[in-house]
Amino acid sequence: MRFAGNAPDMHGVSKQRSRILSLVAVTVCLIMVSRLGWLQLARGQFYRDLSENNYVQGFLMPAPRGLMLDRNGEILADNRTSLSITITRMKRRNDAALTYRLSELLDLDTDFVAQKLEEAAGRFYGNVVLINDADLEQVSRVEERRSELPGVKVEVTAVRRYPMGSLATHSIGYVAEISDDELTGMASLGYRSGNVVGKTGVEDRYEVMLRGRDGAEYWVCDALGRELYPFEDGPSREARPGRNLVLSLDAPAQIAAEEALSRHDAGAIVAIAPRSGEILVLASLPAPDPNDFVDGISNEEWATLSESPFHPLLNRAIQATYPPGSPFKLITAAAGLESRTIGRSETVTCVGAFKYGIRTFRCWKREGHGVVNIMKGVVESCDVFFYQLGVRLGVAELMDWSGRSGIGHRTGIDIAGEARGNLPTPAWFDRTYGKRKWSRGVVLNLAIGQGELLVTPLQMACLVCGIVNDGPVYAPHVLKRIETYSGRVIGTVKESVSYELPFSHSTLSFLQQAMVNVVEAPNGTGKLARVPGIQVGGKTGTAQNPHGEDHAWFVCYAPANDPEIVVAVLVEHGGGGGAIAAPIAREVLKGYLRLNDPEPEESPKQIIPITDTDVHPIHEE
Repeated sequence: MRFAGNAPDMHGVSKQRSRILSLVAVTVCLIMVSRLGWLQLARGQFYRDLSENNYVQGFLMPAPRGLMLDRNGEILADNRTSLSITITRMKRRNDAALTYRLSELLDLDTDFVAQKLEEAAGRFYGNVVLINDADLEQVSRVEERRSELPGVKVEVTAVRRYPMGSLATHSIGYVAEISDDELTGMASLGYRSGNVVGKTGVEDRYEVMLRGRDGAEYWVCDALGRELYPFEDGPSREARPGRNLVLSLDAPAQIAAEEALSRHDAGAIVAIAPRSGEILVLASLPAPDPNDFVDGISNEEWATLSESPFHPLLNRAIQATYPPGSPFKLITAAAGLESRTIGRSETVTCVGAFKYGIRTFRCWKREGHGVVNIMKGVVESCDVFFYQLGVRLGVAELMDWSGRSGIGHRTGIDIAGEARGNLPTPAWFDRTYGKRKWSRGVVLNLAIGQGELLVTPLQMACLVCGIVNDGPVYAPHVLKRIETYSGRVIGTVKESVSYELPFSHSTLSFLQQAMVNVVEAPNGTGKLARVPGIQVGGKTGTAQNPHGEDHAWFVCYAPANDPEIVVAVLVEHGGGGGAIAAPIAREVLKGYLRLNDPEPEESPKQIIPITDTDVHPIHEE
């Protein structure tokens, strides 16, 4: 009964609410109609002109590529300002007529201009570069006839620059326009046709860090492609510069290395900080100037580089392999001591040759070394001593110790293209020559670092790092730390042990002392690597080359009491390691340790004549 009595009151409330909602609806409709009327009547002509004559155009804002610096802050790669003539996609443009105008105005091939216009037509935002590094005359021609060139403009761009030219080219690498094959795999990362990417070296390995993130701007443009005002509703974003990379390279040492090596046709130098694995020098000569690749090189220029008999595009430090020659005797000696195949006081007699079966294997010193123990064998690099030690060890055992010492394995350096070398185990000989169809006499050549054994200069440098570190070999790396474009450190490379030499402290101490004697003792073969005031340890080598003159080797470290740097030098067709490679290593040591040439001394100790020991053409030294 009470519900029935309250019904009239409820009905009144409902009617009142209905009237309020109707009023709100009418008000909203009036506002919308008024707004539409204002847009059509008051602003109609403006939007009609905008739709007919103007359009919104997106412009790519390329991010500056990150800098590269050496360990001391010297700039190895940066960016320079350049004027470029670009083409933007446009509606209702007569591209055929524009092709003719541009080719005539800028003296360009018609097919080339047509191709660029076709590329621009396929891009919904961004532009296509028609001319990089346009000169003042080209820029003036475009600006003077801008009204006849819709969508064509002059832009300020950043272009990669290598201020030190060809210095450390194979480490730093170079950039060039992305290829179609590269674009297929990198389009998902935001890369587009016309982008510049790293092709080799650090530029390639750390491309993502160096690239940064491109920005975008949206503008309302007129029919001639001229920007009128920003389009506020566009998804604009600022460009974020790439990261700066501080490399472990030491520019003064790199300069010293390349200057010394440039006196020869070809070769490689690797220098490493043994306690960290940081690459201090990575030189390979001859080397191209990376600046030549930035704007693209002609087919003729590329053919000249790729077909050169000196192979300037080859990174000899990590990609080329060579017989290691006498520096490999360090492994043979260590294997003999560690396996107790020979004792330190045990001697053999060298008369200049060793007969094995029906063959005679000669020593580099024709008259022989006389009575030789293992220390003298290393210091004077007696081949006959190591022939006999190799026979005792055998191929299988010698190659097992070698493989465990890093031979035949990549070091893992943070640059692409590293070669493994070749570790000729018995299984390898079986595969290559047929099972049991090879002579055990191959071990004589292997024991002195000849024959089918092949290494890279980087592998030999790592071997010496392990020797001076008492076993650990740190993973070699070129990157030292990462910084923001403004210079704030955001990451550093942590040192890590890649592998350890399989030799005891006693054996490694012996090798260290033997290497010091090679350089500092009167009878050592590495006298020309001496640095006044600093004790140097080293090992010379001359590797026979079936294709021509012998290759010259020298590996060393300094200072001997607290090694800061390990150096490996390889000079192709250089001849004797002691005469040719050792002096180059000395210049690298001086460059890194910041030592100037001393004034000439009267002491006869500093006057070192070049003897047969240094330049003998057979093996050493």
